[in-house]
Amino acid sequence: MHTRFQILKPFTSYHLPFTILVCVLLWSCRKDEVVYPTIPTDVTDEVQQGGLYVLCEGNMGANKARLDYMNLETGTYYSNWYGAQNPKQVKELGDVGNDIQTYGSRLYAVINCSHKVEVMDLQARHIGQVDIPNCRYLAFHGNKMYVSAYVGSIADPELLGSVFEVDTATLTITREVKVGHQPDELCILDDKLYVTNSGGYLTNRYDSTLSVIDLTSFTEIQKITVGINPTRVRADEQGHLWVCSQGNYKDIKPQVVVVGGPRIQTPCANISIQGTHAYILDNENKELKVYSTINYNLSPVTYHLSSFETPYGLLATADAFYVTDAKNYVSSGVLHCYAYDGRERWQALTGDIPGHLCRVGEAMHTDTTDTVTPQSAYISRVYEYLPGMGQFVNMLPKYETGDDAQAMCRKCEQAIANNAGGMVCLGGWGGYITFGFDHPVENLEGRDIQILGNAYKMSGNETYGSSEPGIVLVCRDENGNGLPDDTWYELKGCLYDDPLTDHHYSRTYTRAGDTLQNPYHNQPYYPQWITADEYTLYGAKLPSQTEKISGQVVQRILEYGYVDNKPNKDKDGTSFDIAWAVDANGLPVTLPSVDFVRVYTAVDEINDPTGEISTEITGAIDLHINN
Repeated sequence: MHTRFQILKPFTSYHLPFTILVCVLLWSCRKDEVVYPTIPTDVTDEVQQGGLYVLCEGNMGANKARLDYMNLETGTYYSNWYGAQNPKQVKELGDVGNDIQTYGSRLYAVINCSHKVEVMDLQARHIGQVDIPNCRYLAFHGNKMYVSAYVGSIADPELLGSVFEVDTATLTITREVKVGHQPDELCILDDKLYVTNSGGYLTNRYDSTLSVIDLTSFTEIQKITVGINPTRVRADEQGHLWVCSQGNYKDIKPQVVVVGGPRIQTPCANISIQGTHAYILDNENKELKVYSTINYNLSPVTYHLSSFETPYGLLATADAFYVTDAKNYVSSGVLHCYAYDGRERWQALTGDIPGHLCRVGEAMHTDTTDTVTPQSAYISRVYEYLPGMGQFVNMLPKYETGDDAQAMCRKCEQAIANNAGGMVCLGGWGGYITFGFDHPVENLEGRDIQILGNAYKMSGNETYGSSEPGIVLVCRDENGNGLPDDTWYELKGCLYDDPLTDHHYSRTYTRAGDTLQNPYHNQPYYPQWITADEYTLYGAKLPSQTEKISGQVVQRILEYGYVDNKPNKDKDGTSFDIAWAVDANGLPVTLPSVDFVRVYTAVDEINDPTGEISTEITGAIDLHINN
């Protein structure tokens, strides 16, 4: 009895600090500005795990938002990390950093007065941006980013703000919902989005509500009254929301409101929840207070920050907590790290107004002589390799007894990664390989990726040759797990709309059907590392282009859009534009970058005596990287 082995389908259904001011943008070129270098400073010998990003707000209108980085494993603090990682960004990070978070394998920073969310990889290298006017804070859920934004003009009597939903794959705004006045922080709990409505522009009548948004319908379904001028909101492990309300800076004092629980009378510049404790930064009394999230009692442990000029940013983690001192808002701040026994572990000098902290689990690559990590233009990893049956299967690369799927992927890497000069055969129709680079490939102007094969033209003939076309799919790491298991998009080639192209084709290969198709290669054609007795591949099948000319079996060379179709010396003919991407319905999609590339054999045909048409891969190049 055969075991049916279902293979992942190659073509699947796609599946402001304190005072409110008017932002003044300084659109000067980077060459006319002072570009601050990354300066590493050793600040401690204590070892922690991972790293810490520090987003420094900078003063409004000064275009001085700065991203610093602390390598917790080496104890070295790097000022202006973003600038060094992105030397081609002419305005560097922008004007007023307002929030920073990680989601999956990406880093997101709100740059308030530059009206954008900057999207980076975890090394802080620019991937793209989302343009949102007067954006404020972030939240993430189910491959979507939610961004609060003041949006409204001060002259608008309603002054209602918005929350935007952004697809993290395409970095496009998908939905918008109006909420209260000047929405600030957001929090997701039980598939609902909670938004603090501060009313920050309405100094005589601050808002005092928490908007509740149903994420399915993306509509506001409720407003919860909390305290005057709410700005921050956090959820604890018990499912309670903690809201910092700032009062009116006159007769109504600040407080922390636990929704469905008590009102705690304390100033709250910032709040961070770790385990069963809420850490509340009392900037007026220069203390860090600790409350139980179970019974709301104030802990007898209070951390005194009397040496601080302006306690500002806060982050509590499992092994330490971090507090920043914004000083006088116009000069460098200080980042302090404390153990929970109250001992200061280390401190570091930061940029202006260090306000937002983000811990990352893995230390970034840092070097005191050159902090710009070079990117390779070539394939760095093969994630999947499953050929269709064919005469070079188990040979390119060579299967050896005991090899499993992972071992074969490593052999593919040895053949074609890092410009190695080898070859991988994809076998018959549907056989595929999935690979990636050591960075996302950006969708920039012109062609983005060159994929090499072994095609050639017939001597003296520009129309025919050995064309064994492979279809290209691309994918973004939407769920951030580093694996190619998200939505795939096809790069539309010249035969996509041909009426003879079958977009819903499948083929099952069986071990029992492994009989020699030609006398030249007598090894098994069925992939020997596949333990099941059959497997099925899915995708699109292109119409045959084979003809016999002067006794030679050849194929018509296609105009564009397929791998192993034109000779490698034809750079334009072997290159692909991410802008060609379409979804399952053939509709164009906008992808700012891609993390994974898949190529599969697109013709189901066996010719005598040359055998099956099979796409071969000899490498791939990110055309935007100069190596």
